[in-house]
Amino acid sequence: MTRNFKTMLATTAIISVALAGYAHAGDSCSAYPKAATEKVESSDLEKVFGATPKPGKKLRFVYVTKTLINEFWQDVAAGVKDEASKYDITVDVQAAKDESSLIEQLNLAQTVLSQKPDALLLSPQSDSNLLPVVEAARAQNIPTIIIDDAKTDGATTYIGTDQIAIGAKAADYLNSRFPNGGKVAQIEGAAGSPNARKRIQGFTEGLKKYPKLQLVSSQPGNWDRLVALNATSNILRQNPDLVGVYANNDGMALGVVEAVRTGSSLDKVAVVGTDGVRDAKRSVVAKEMSATVAEFPFDEGQLGVQVALRVLGCQAVPAWVVSPQAVITADNVAQFPDPVVK
Repeated sequence: MTRNFKTMLATTAIISVALAGYAHAGDSCSAYPKAATEKVESSDLEKVFGATPKPGKKLRFVYVTKTLINEFWQDVAAGVKDEASKYDITVDVQAAKDESSLIEQLNLAQTVLSQKPDALLLSPQSDSNLLPVVEAARAQNIPTIIIDDAKTDGATTYIGTDQIAIGAKAADYLNSRFPNGGKVAQIEGAAGSPNARKRIQGFTEGLKKYPKLQLVSSQPGNWDRLVALNATSNILRQNPDLVGVYANNDGMALGVVEAVRTGSSLDKVAVVGTDGVRDAKRSVVAKEMSATVAEFPFDEGQLGVQVALRVLGCQAVPAWVVSPQAVITADNVAQFPDPVVK
């Protein structure tokens, strides 16, 4: 063979290996790499790994979320679609009917996995209900990117913020509002949700720093606005001098607002939520909700696509990509505009 022909073959081989990296995490690399560190801040991804790799072929991703009833998960899905459009990636979004439909979500995920997508993005109902799908995807070298809530053993990467810190920030905020103390309550998310468990833990432990704040009740709200409304109404009847309520998500916090408006006064009772969804920010502007500890779901959806591309590009992304959080109040809500959903 001539030298030029050998050079051409070598160059072709290099290109082939590079493009093969997008066949299913790459035939040339693992979709479940061993990373040098346990976690990385999302803001440091580019500094550590460089720019997000561009795909060398047409890709198809699937995002299986908890539900599309909740605005939070709507925004995650919108972020996935927005980021995927920048790389001409086809995205199929599937969702269970509500946040307690564990078997339905598992069936959806198993169905889409059988279609062999290039990457599987998941927001599980619990930390175990999608484990069979993760294990099956791992056997096929298809990356599984968990976006918020339920970290699942064996997945490629989890994208989410520090949920214990979220609950602690809610306690800090109520202490800043009521330094002289008072009675406070908590409305809890669904019992099977890891995010709920961690937010409850963060809030309960956070209150221990402030002995003047007395936790008089912590009732289940099951991520449901009406359940939260009724639970708060009962708490207010038993504790008419309540000064604050922390709800584990914004949907429930909006139910708490309705209960407080009826049974007490929003001037007397501070309502704190979690997520930073549009309705919550509007409520903060209207001085109904006092604060929400935001998670930026649209950004998390974008990160899901970026991380999937990094894994397909043979980058050893750590098991936890830590997404940001912030306490949004009437004083700073203008600094956190709603994402532009196309």
